[in-house]
Amino acid sequence: MTGRPPLAPAFFQIAAGILLAIGAPLATPLAATAAAEPERPRPFLRGVVVSCPRYGEVWGSQHMTDSLRELKRLGVEWAAIHPYAGVRRDGSIRFHPADERGYLARAVEIARAEGVALFWKPHLAYWGSFAWRGDIDFGEDEAAWRRFFDGYREFIVDQARFAERAGVGLFAVGVELERTTSREAEWRRILAAVREVYRGRVTYAANWDALERVPFWDAVDAIGVHAYFPLVEADDPDEATLASAWDGPLARLAELSARVGGKPVIFAEIGYNRSPDAARRPWEYRMEDTAAARALRSRLIAAAIGRAETAPLVEGMFWWKWIPGPDRWDRDFSMKDPEAREALARRWAPRPHVPAGGPR
Repeated sequence: MTGRPPLAPAFFQIAAGILLAIGAPLATPLAATAAAEPERPRPFLRGVVVSCPRYGEVWGSQHMTDSLRELKRLGVEWAAIHPYAGVRRDGSIRFHPADERGYLARAVEIARAEGVALFWKPHLAYWGSFAWRGDIDFGEDEAAWRRFFDGYREFIVDQARFAERAGVGLFAVGVELERTTSREAEWRRILAAVREVYRGRVTYAANWDALERVPFWDAVDAIGVHAYFPLVEADDPDEATLASAWDGPLARLAELSARVGGKPVIFAEIGYNRSPDAARRPWEYRMEDTAAARALRSRLIAAAIGRAETAPLVEGMFWWKWIPGPDRWDRDFSMKDPEAREALARRWAPRPHVPAGGPR
């Protein structure tokens, strides 16, 4: 870590229910790398992370149908969902097989019926055991490490097998497990096991400050990043300043991609809170619901979409977060907020066709 607070989900209050159920930007200018980048080979993935309270039953509900329909009106074409397993301090992993969670199969049916593609992004619920996923570490306890990797391999292969049967096109083999990635041999065995049961595209989702510490980027199809890059220290920056501030992170990603054979990049998660500090520390949960904070958030979303969609190495982005239906924990980072909806719609929503002769 760089000393900056990590990004973590906002559902600390419901930890017990979950567990019971289961760098600095490089100086290289972007222009120096962009000329050598190929054109994007496939359409940009316009996505949102559809999150959940408690166990995820909402993914199989009418609220999910309603949410996907609304997201489509905003121009969203992909939804990421994140089934959970639990992790204990001794390294043991607890989970229910995906086939035993009927709401997961129902979520797949709903997405298919609504024409929304799925990104399967299993998470570890760390609450009650660790401060966040990036702190999962067992030090010198080799027995705990064995329990962890044996249990995690069983969990993630079960999820990958389900994703294959469901026809899911994109799968994350891990999310923010920053202190485990140095165990390269274990991770490569997990990747090989996933590849045996899943034929879609595979990524790993690293936090923005841990990208260069992942030793197995060559073994995935895309570099996944939780793109909470700090952009500018200035107060109330305008959209042009925010857009320019992406030069550093994009150059860093381009250099990493070049080092691992030109892998494309996916913003597996990105988001901004209503906060005057959102451009400085976008991972923070502190909120300030003012007109200035809402306007800054709108500019941040617009700048990020504008730069990502025009960067050839970036294949897509998934905005954190949208919880289907009413939920009392849906406060921070909510993409249901009016300024977030409007920012997505301005960039992504389908435009009505206007006849060549103009509107009638």
